[in-house]
This record gives sequence, C-alpha cells and structure tokens, in this order.
Amino acid sequence: MYPDLRPTDLRTFSAHIIELTCVAIIYVGLAKLSLALASIHPSATPIWPPTGYALGAILLRGYRVSPAIFFGALIANATTAGSIGTSLAIATGNTLESLAGAYLLNRWSGGRSTFDTPARVARFTLICLLATMISATLGVGSLSLAEYADWAEFPSIWATWWMGDLAGALVITPVIVLWGTKPARWTERRELIQSCLIYAATIAVGLLAFSPLLEQSPTRSSFAFLAILPLMWAALRRNQRDTATTALLLSCFAVWGTMSNEGPFVRSNLNESFLLLLTFMISVSVPSLALSADVAVRQRHEEHVNFVMRELSHRSKNILSVVQSMAIQVARQSDSFEDFLAGYSSRLCAFAETHDLLINGDWRGADIRELIRVHLAPFHNVRENSFDVEGPQLKLNPKAAEQIGLAFYELATNAVKHGALSESSGSVKIRWDFSAGELGDPFLHIVWEEVGGPPVGQPQRRGFGDVVLTKVVPGALQGQASLEFKSQGIKWTLVVRSKSVVAQHQH
Repeated sequence: MYPDLRPTDLRTFSAHIIELTCVAIIYVGLAKLSLALASIHPSATPIWPPTGYALGAILLRGYRVSPAIFFGALIANATTAGSIGTSLAIATGNTLESLAGAYLLNRWSGGRSTFDTPARVARFTLICLLATMISATLGVGSLSLAEYADWAEFPSIWATWWMGDLAGALVITPVIVLWGTKPARWTERRELIQSCLIYAATIAVGLLAFSPLLEQSPTRSSFAFLAILPLMWAALRRNQRDTATTALLLSCFAVWGTMSNEGPFVRSNLNESFLLLLTFMISVSVPSLALSADVAVRQRHEEHVNFVMRELSHRSKNILSVVQSMAIQVARQSDSFEDFLAGYSSRLCAFAETHDLLINGDWRGADIRELIRVHLAPFHNVRENSFDVEGPQLKLNPKAAEQIGLAFYELATNAVKHGALSESSGSVKIRWDFSAGELGDPFLHIVWEEVGGPPVGQPQRRGFGDVVLTKVVPGALQGQASLEFKSQGIKWTLVVRSKSVVAQHQH
C-alpha cells in the first residue's frame, strides 16, 4: 500500500503516533480531574494544570505534539458539558494558548532556557499572562454565544478560567521543562540527600500549614508563612529544578486543604477560596524561580571566574616556559650580549604579535592566514606578490598558533637575510592541507618552500632557527618537521595530527 515507505520511516511514524497518544491520554486525565473541581461553571475550573502540561510538552517535544493537545482537550470537554461546537472552540483555545506561549518563549525568552535568568523568568511570566487570555476568551465566549453560560456571569467565569490557566502555566510548566532539560544527578549521593531533605521539609510544611489532617484554627492559619522557608532554601542553596518542585508540592498541599474546606484560603464561597489559592500559588512560584535563577547566574559567574583564573595560571606557566626556552636557545647561539639582545627582542616581539592575534579572537584560536600576515608584516621591504599562500580554511588553537607563528617568523627572517626574499626574483610558497593517516586520524601538512632565491648550502653548525624549526616547534606539537637546503632556498615541512593543532570549534 505504501511502496516508498522504508522500515525506518515506519518506525519513526509509529514512535510519533505513540508519542501523540501518550500526550493526549495524559492531557485528558489531567483535564477530567481538574474539571471535577469546577466551582462556577462545569467547563470553567480554577485549577487547570493541563495548560502548564501542554506548554511544557510543546517546549520539550516541539510543535508537532499540538494535535494531541487539541484532541485531548476536545475529548475532555465533549464528555463534560456543552456541545461539539463549544468543545471545538474550547479545544482550539487550549491549543492556541500553548502554541502562542511556546512560540513567544522560543522567540523572545530562550525557549527551554527561559528559567536560566531572572529577566527570562519575568518574560516567561508576562508571556503566560497574555497567552492564557486566548483560552479564557475563546472558551467563555463560545459558551456564552451557545447560551451555555449567562452573559451576566461572563466576567467572573472569564477571570476564574484565566487565573486557573495562568496558575497552571506558572506552576506546572517550570517543573516539566526543568526536569526534562536538567535531569537530577541522582548518582551523586550528596545531591540526592540535599534534594530529599528539601522535599521532606516541604512536605512537613505542607502538612502543618495546609493539609486537612490537622484541625484548623486561627493560630494554624498563620503557619502558611512557613512556606517561605523551603522555597528560600531551594532558591538559595539548590537550583531552579528543586525550587520549581518545591513550589508545586506546596501548591498541591494548598489545593488539597482548600478542596477539603480547610486551610488559610477557605472563604464563604468556594470559587473565592480557589481564587485566593491561585494568588498564593502564583506568588510562591514566580518570585522563588526568579531568585533561584539569579543565584544560578551568580554561581555560573563565579565558576567562570575560577575557570579563567585557572586557565590564566596554566597559560602563564606555558608562556613563561616558552620565553625561558627561547632565551636559553638564543643565548647558546649568540657570540655577544648585543647579538643575544637583538635576537631575543625580535623573537619576543613576534611572540607578542601572536598573542595579540589570539586575544582579538577571544583566545579561541587564530586563522592561519592572519598568522602569516602578522608575522610577515614587519618585513616592509618584502613585495606583496612575494608570497603564494594556499590551503583550506584552518583555525589553529592557541598553542599551535604560538609555535607555528614562531616558525613563520624564523623562516621569514632567514628568507629576508639570506634566502629567496633577499632578491627581487625570489618568492615563497606556503601550502597546507590535510591527509588521512593509517588509522584514519587526519594529519595536517604545512610546507614553506622558497624559490628563485640564491643558492643555499647546508650550514656548518645548527643555529637557533634550525633548532626552533626542527626541534622546538614539532616537539611542542607532537609532530615531525624536516628542513631541506635546496639550490633556490630552503623547504620546511611540518606534519602534525589535526587534533593537536586545530581549534575545537572548527570541527
């Protein structure tokens, strides 16, 4: 029947159908439980977690699960009250509010990262406040138009509907998204113990302040302020996931008590009790999430500063090691202090030029063409057409840029003084390319070849440049190098493993 449908396509299609079915079943279950608490109209309940569930599901799984939200809402409402027409309108509103909320969060608040900073938590709250108006307006409007609700009661039904959706989004969505994107490190005993302690303290506060298991009294009503303790503990000492979970647990206990006509939110009218409860749920969820996000931002900054300090210490030691080695090698090849000072100063300046290039690139690496340009710029007497540079795009990591930059400087210095660049007819070819090794590990080949210059013979003794080109640079990069003295100039070849020299973000 479907000749072009491959087995992998069938598996993908089956997995998608199972995913949609599970999302719809969970939505229907949450909706039916919530509609059982309807206090002002059979289709308008002040406790509506399906909004938070739908928004979280779309943020985690994508817009493709929206049909499951629609059919789940349609089934739940069609089997509760109203007609097929009003059920379609309500299901449309429920789906549109979650789609609009997810789109705005993805567009302006980092999507699933919306709880990472206080500013994003504020944007999340504002987006939920606006998006949930869609469902309330379409739902109550369709019921009133179909005469299933009195127009005189429109404001009160709309306010109940909207606040129920808003509280559901602000309390449920953070838990779903944070548990879906930031899984708990249960394998770490310390993490497990700390999370369990917070949840145990939250349950204890919930039982003491909100549960119907204890006799209600004026004194007990004041215990509701104890809710601030586990919330602050989670926000200041733990993370956003535990903070959102703590707010959800406290909300569940508060709903349980209010449903049983017990607790600090009970009023003469059940709907007024639920509206007061919703105010509590929103007020404990949003500020604690914002505080937790602010603490997380500060912790990330501290970790970044510590990382930078460790990295700075490590790189400073490497730089001092290179400078010390440079001084020792130049001193061995110098006949006088004046020779040492001239040779050491020029090479130190070349080393500094490489570091300027790395700093401009946020120390992530340096493009090899920029590296060549920087190290050839000091030789003003060299013509622009004296160099033929060719090779694929290549960004060297900081260590490779330092070492290869030193090699280019030594080669250019020698070429200007004694090699191909000392004559107008001479030029230099610089090539680099990649090749596969025996085990499939790619290698980088860099070749500096001088042509058209004066005859070059094998030197009587090895100078500093020879040591740098054949020992220091390849040794630091765990590669191999060769230096050939040909009739028209020297040829230097460097072969190293790509992973030793290529900047990580280029891969």
